[in-house]
Amino acid sequence: MAIASPVDYLISAQHESGGWGYKTGHKPVVEPTAAVLLAIRDEPLANDAYQRGILWLLTCQHDDGGWGINNNDPESGWHTTWALIVLKAYNQNKDAITRAVEWLITVATDKVSKGEFRKQENYQSSDFRSLVWPWLPGQVCWIEPTALAVLALVGITDSPLADARIKAAVDYFVRFRTPSGGWNVGNAGALDTLVIPRAYQTALVLMALAKISIETILPTDLSVLQKDMSQDPSILAQSAGSLAMRLLGENNETPTSHLYDFQLSDGSWDHSPFFTAWAVLGMRGYL
Repeated sequence: MAIASPVDYLISAQHESGGWGYKTGHKPVVEPTAAVLLAIRDEPLANDAYQRGILWLLTCQHDDGGWGINNNDPESGWHTTWALIVLKAYNQNKDAITRAVEWLITVATDKVSKGEFRKQENYQSSDFRSLVWPWLPGQVCWIEPTALAVLALVGITDSPLADARIKAAVDYFVRFRTPSGGWNVGNAGALDTLVIPRAYQTALVLMALAKISIETILPTDLSVLQKDMSQDPSILAQSAGSLAMRLLGENNETPTSHLYDFQLSDGSWDHSPFFTAWAVLGMRGYL
């Protein structure tokens, strides 16, 4: 039986409202919608689905400039990073981008309030963890939202505060690299325990560092990424790992071959727009 195109699957899986859920038929969520939009943005046959998806994403933006999980979530949080990455690639609707950037560079941490960030544009702190990004406002920092925030902000703003927070992110990544190389969800600093590196978080950090501080990437970061990919067959690990390696010029075809082995006849991976979008991005090699 012939396998359908993943792009055809993503078009067919679009919710009537314009977004995409984590699974076929599920209600739209910002994260999978953003991932799909990145995956189909250069596909001419998907232009209508792309425009409808952008419109849905814009309707979910809050008055404060951020995004919640979906259009029913009143609190802005880390989903803002995904939305801003998409709008940056879309390169239109400057007002939405400006408001999203403002939200992201002033989002509170557990040590610095939004008001303090707004009062001191070039805010300085001896504790870099007070400047990097939480999942939700007012919480402690974590690897994944910080890496996504860097990917969202780099090249889109010349704010001194954004520069300070991105510099803090580099310090955070370097300080909380695991002893063997690579990264986990929060590493010892947040979890107060030794953790092993995982492919998805390592891939996100490598993508961020490739944009802002490639010289800080160590050979061990790539080796532990490849090791975990060889042990973790999950779609997310294989796709994100493949994308990170391609961005760094490491064109290993094994993950792509592995991904094709798990593609379903409808063109999807696990009947999931989110996983399917990541698979497309991993094989394509750019966001």
